[in-house]
Amino acid sequence: MYEDDEHETVAKTLWSETLIEALCINLKKDKPDAAIIEMLREIKAKGFKPDYLNSKIKKDVGEAAASRVRALLRNI
Repeated sequence: MYEDDEHETVAKTLWSETLIEALCINLKKDKPDAAIIEMLREIKAKGFKPDYLNSKIKKDVGEAAASRVRALLRNI
């Protein structure tokens, strides 16, 4: 399966989507920044764009979590 994200195609795998779901769960549980950053590094290495990731988080967890992820992504 492929996702078109602002003119760039990203291969979505079951593992990649599982990582994003796990990230959302950890955000809901308000895990420490270090745990979230570790997951974000792995997701970023898979080639997901920040805008795609933020839209998924905003939809699943809310704007506050999306803002937190945006801030943490700036430090990676």
